[in-house]
Amino acid sequence: MPSTMSNIFVAFEMLRPERGDEKIREAIEAFGCSWARINKNVFYLHGDVDAQTVGNKVWNAMNMDDKLVVIDSTKNDARWYNIKPEISQFLISNWHA
Repeated sequence: MPSTMSNIFVAFEMLRPERGDEKIREAIEAFGCSWARINKNVFYLHGDVDAQTVGNKVWNAMNMDDKLVVIDSTKNDARWYNIKPEISQFLISNWHA
């Protein structure tokens, strides 16, 4: 069965940006798919990946006080890490509403 190429957006915020974001960029590059850096804190990936895989690997490159949102616009799926509980609940309540 052929795989579906996904359009993934990765948006992040680092609590201490002075640490640099090399590990995040390296995690993005490691997927081996086409990617572009849209701005300082947003990447776009196009390839045979999904939101959960991208989210887990990028999150592992970040600190626990950072924030991460990964959106697979092809599959209408998203993952988020370390965002406020009320925002998380809002997303859960409204994503497929």
